[in-house]
This record gives sequence, C-alpha cells and structure tokens, in this order.
Amino acid sequence: MDKHPAGPRDCTVLTRQAEHRSSWLWDGPPTGQAWPGVLTCRHRFSCMPEVGLDPRAAAYITDAGLGGLLHVPNIEIDHALITALVERWRPETHSFHLPHGEMTITLQDMEVIMGVPVEGLPVVGKTNMEWGNLCHELLGHKPPDKEPHANENTAMLCGARLKLSWLKTMFHDPLPADATDLQVQQYARYYILEMLGGMLFMDKSGERISVMYLQFLNPISNGKKYSWGSAALSWLYRHLCKASETTAKQIGGALLLVQIWAYARFPHICPMMRHPHQALPPGPLAVRWKVATCTTEHATHVLSAYRMSLASLRPNQIVWEPYKSVIGSLPSYCTAGQHIWRSTVPLLHFWVVEGHHPERVLRQFGMKQGVPVDVNTSTDLHNITLQGKHDKDWAVEHASHIAKWAAHAEVVNAPIFEGEMGFDDEYMKWFRRITRRFITKETSYWDTLVESHLRILAMCEPGSAIHTECMSALEAVEELSRLNLDNARVASNTSEPAAGRGQLVGGRRGHGGRQSGDGKVRPDKEPVRRRKRE
Repeated sequence: MDKHPAGPRDCTVLTRQAEHRSSWLWDGPPTGQAWPGVLTCRHRFSCMPEVGLDPRAAAYITDAGLGGLLHVPNIEIDHALITALVERWRPETHSFHLPHGEMTITLQDMEVIMGVPVEGLPVVGKTNMEWGNLCHELLGHKPPDKEPHANENTAMLCGARLKLSWLKTMFHDPLPADATDLQVQQYARYYILEMLGGMLFMDKSGERISVMYLQFLNPISNGKKYSWGSAALSWLYRHLCKASETTAKQIGGALLLVQIWAYARFPHICPMMRHPHQALPPGPLAVRWKVATCTTEHATHVLSAYRMSLASLRPNQIVWEPYKSVIGSLPSYCTAGQHIWRSTVPLLHFWVVEGHHPERVLRQFGMKQGVPVDVNTSTDLHNITLQGKHDKDWAVEHASHIAKWAAHAEVVNAPIFEGEMGFDDEYMKWFRRITRRFITKETSYWDTLVESHLRILAMCEPGSAIHTECMSALEAVEELSRLNLDNARVASNTSEPAAGRGQLVGGRRGHGGRQSGDGKVRPDKEPVRRRKRE
C-alpha cells in the first residue's frame, strides 16, 4: 500500500527540499532542534493623526505616487495564516505549491490590493549616504549623534535605520495652520517613510525605520517616477524565501498584502466580513476590509486548521481571478501598470533581486496553464545581503537586471481558459510529480483513505457489494470526481461501455474537521447540513 511519501518524486524542480521547513514538519527536526511553529509576523499599524491627515500633506503624498497607501486599512495580521502559506512557499519557483497547482503574489496583486504603482524606475540607490544630514535636509530634524562608547543598538540612527519612536516625537504635533510649504513637505515625507516602513518594507526590527527612501523624494514629486510596487514585491519574496527555511522564526515584508491575497482567493478560509451600511470610501481593493467586523464562523489564528484547509482545497474553492467583477470600480492607479502585470522580469530593491514568474500561474490571469519551463531561482542572488556591502554601487552591480526590468521584453500570453483543470491534465500530472504533496502527516490522512477506496474499486466488479459500499462512501464525502468518466457511467448503471476501472481524475478533498457543501470548515461536533444537488 502506498504510504503517501510527501514528495517530490521528481526532484528536478524543488532542489532545496532539505532546507525547507516542510522537511522538518514531516520527518521531525534533528535532535536538539524545535519543531517549526507559528512565525512571528513583523507588522506595524500606520500611525496617521487621529483627526485625519492634513490635506496639504496628503496632496504631496499623492503627488509622490503613493496616495493609494493612505486608504489601506489597519488590519490585524493572522500569524497562523501567514505561517501556513509560508510552509507552501517555494524559493525555487517563487510560488505557493497548493493541491491544484502553483499560485503566487504578482505585480497585479500589489497594484490592485495595495494601490502601489508597479511601473517606473527600479528602487535602486545608494546605501552609504550621510543619513543624518539627509534627515536634516528633507525632514527638518537631525538625529542626535551616538554617545561615545555607547552600544550601537542604543543610537537613534544606526546606519540608515532610524528609531521610529524618536521620529514620531519630532512630528507629534499637528501641522501648523501657517506652515510653510517646506514644512508641509517635511511632514509628507515623514508619513511616507512611516507607510513604506510599516506596510511595504517591514524588516525584522519593529522599532526602526529605514531612511534610505528619502533619496527618492527630493523633490517629493520624484517619488512618482519609481516602481514602489515591484520593490515591495521583491522585498516580500525575499522574506518569504527566508521564512521558508527550517530554522526561521519570523518574517517581514508586506504581510497585509499576503493576508488579503489569501482572503480574496480562498473565501472559505476568510473570516466572514460584514460591512456597515455606509458606502466604503474609494481606494484600492484592501479598503473593502475597512471597518468590517469578523464573525467567528471560521477558526482563525489556528495553524492546524489552516494547514488542513489548504491541504483539502477543492477546485471550486479557489477564486483564480478575484478582481474581474470589481476592477472597473477601482481607482485608475490600481490598474495603471496592467500592461506589465504578466512580465517575466527581475524585481529589484537596492541589493535584493527576485524573479517575477507569472508564466507559472497563468490561471490567475484567466489563461491556460501549461507545464512551465524550469526557473530554479538563483541561490547566488538569494544570498546577497547588505552586510559589509554598504559601499557597493548597486546600480552597477545589478545593471543587467535593471536593463531587463526596463525592457519588459517578455510578457507572457496563452489561450483563454475557463472552468476547472482536470485531474488528468498534463500540467496536473507533471505538478503532482514535482511538488511537495503534503506538509504534515496529519494532512495526508484523508488522501490515504480516499485513494485506498479507489484502489479497492479498481480490484472489484461493478455492482458487487464491496464496489457499492466504496461508491457510496466516496459519494458521501464528495470524492466521486476522482473517478474517470467510464467508471462514473458504470456506477450509474448506464448502457455505455466502460473502458477501464480505477483511473483517477477530477479534484481532491481533504479532511479538516468537517466540511459542508458550501465549502465552510465547521467544528467536528457540528452536524453537516448538505445542500441538495440540483
């Protein structure tokens, strides 16, 4: 009997499985190491003035191309959901490996959900400037010098990383009514730094913020020349890759984007969102979660529940194109870069270079997905850090990648695809061979039972008592879709001949608590009310 090896059977794609946290989750950690648990998600709520942002500063932020971020709501990050997704993130392909294929967060998701521009110059600049002087010039305040012999961590300014508490103190008072234009711009730059550091470029330190981005805001209108979205996606990819390693304990990056991306594509794991009666304010897609209340109809913040929900995904529980019905109502800045959404390009953020591979997730663009070419993202690029390299000229170092970004020469295309991909599609057969099928042993139990029933069906005659019992069991748990068409005809006692028995097609379903016909996970003790089949 097949004991369900976790995979992959073909190791040519997932070449770094030994370093991936799913290895320890399946086999157990080495002696002396702890089991991978819930990651600490580094996220910081935006600290806009309680009375609302001064419209004079808001106008400059909009002029910098970052007005969309002003509308992104503060939402509590679900650490368990982020962890469950990280367990399925693969650094080799920059995608989540799920039961029905690869999915990923693309330039489209960044622009639509967060309202951040994706078209423009790459965010690649200097990393060795006189940061204190730059703060004084563009913020109007210079951080105090480090005291002699003081610990580096106690300094207000450590490299380009400034203590946020000090900066907040400098801008604690509201913008004066008679403020000069220079003061207004200084306040606007402060709010931009706070939004960039808290929502897009969060690192593993919760108390500091990078002032490197100031160099792109002099004058402040220069900000609209840059692709902040691609830089943020590069930074997020890097954090997802690092967090997928066996010993990782925390993660940064645009985690709010990851969470809303999951809500939009997997509604059955999303908390029920009930909006008040008033109309939502204009803004990017994230605004639909503004002032919404969450019910308790789904187990949130529970890692084991999310693992089971993702393992048991059925085809009809995935929304491949969640923006189709709403994209026309979004502000124009949410679609301004749509001509490059499907670009296969390097994404750059100073020293970080990560590949954007929409060709692996064409169903997210309504296109037919074929077997993609091997990408196996560069380990050399993954290993580049800023440590000891502050004096490098990154524009020269990454010149070839910058040129590829500027060209956008490869925009992938494919035939339009509608419906659900079959179990026996060439892509799915390839994917099951190269992917990591299971994250934990617990998430493999349902498949063990279902596939055992399918193998028994292949060994017995249609109409026999055993055959009937197996068919009834598969129907009861909504797994008949795994049978091929000829078997389905035999089971229905039609007059058409059967070509064979036991071949698997269709979708799959896992067992996580109990799951009703509407796709909602319910507690084990709650009775499942099935909808009548039409």
